[in-house]
Amino acid sequence: MSQKIINVGLLGFGLSASVFHAPLINSVSSFKLTHVLSRQKDKILALYPDAKVVTDLEVLLANPEIDLLINTLPNELHYSITKRCLEAGKHVVVEKPFVVKFSQARELIELAENKKLCLSVYHNRRWDNGYLTLQQEIGKLGRVFLYEAYFDRYRPEVNLQKWRETTAAGGGILYDLGSHLLDQALNLFGMPEAVFADLEAQRTDAQLTDYFQIILYYQKMRVVLGSSSVMAQARPVIAAYGDKGSYVKHGLDPQEDMLRGGMTPLDAGFGVEDEISNAQLSVNSEHGLTRQLIVSQAGNYLYFYQQLYRALVDRNHELPVSAGSAANVIRLIELSIQSNDLGQKIYL
Repeated sequence: MSQKIINVGLLGFGLSASVFHAPLINSVSSFKLTHVLSRQKDKILALYPDAKVVTDLEVLLANPEIDLLINTLPNELHYSITKRCLEAGKHVVVEKPFVVKFSQARELIELAENKKLCLSVYHNRRWDNGYLTLQQEIGKLGRVFLYEAYFDRYRPEVNLQKWRETTAAGGGILYDLGSHLLDQALNLFGMPEAVFADLEAQRTDAQLTDYFQIILYYQKMRVVLGSSSVMAQARPVIAAYGDKGSYVKHGLDPQEDMLRGGMTPLDAGFGVEDEISNAQLSVNSEHGLTRQLIVSQAGNYLYFYQQLYRALVDRNHELPVSAGSAANVIRLIELSIQSNDLGQKIYL
């Protein structure tokens, strides 16, 4: 029996849509990219000649053949446009961050539930290689007391042509990169007891947060998450320290660079990194503390869309990222801002 085809409309065709969504959608045979909302018609048709490029959202909302809409528009439009898509009876994937306010997230979740529609958020970094490999190895570390994750960049000059550098509603790296780090931590450990955050706009002419450090409190364990825009030598992307050993990984997952370079998940070697970026695993045993390099699992952003398809055709199947889990990320972002403004720890 042939598989059901899910017709997809893509809202926007910036970096997120062109690099992180369209190539993955095109790599799942049961998805068909039928429409793109954009003014970049020539660029899109050169890559996806069967897609229709439109400039009016209403065209997509009124089309009964479109099953799923992917909202990759600027963060300040995540709530309003997603709401319109759900009201039109469409399943929706929202690029992270889910929305700007926790109250907006709750409203959209309730709307999707009432409409019996799938609503998911593209927290693709759950399928980064270092994060997947840590999940494989974390049982060897014993009781974990410290978990760290950093998403650093070296961009010392502010680019005021980018909306992420100037749009107060959901702009800045706390929403952009912090949402990834918070989602990974919550997926591993659940919600914390308290949060403390230090946020700053450090670079000359910076209008929004370009540095943050967040501490999440879990009884005796601490989770430290951070990002800097002026980090020429990046910190470990992920590390965990337990009473039986530690896991430390440098180097970002290669999938983004591969996608930017034109590779797709269907190409041989996709998601496989150079061994120079292998993690170091240190484990205490009867022979003392031993260290070894761990070959990373291949990263797998495609898994999100593979699991999304299963959830769309079988409503008993879990979504790859629940809207509820993504809402908790927004809640912690709001609490981090509150903590920074008050200069104190905030208890949940």
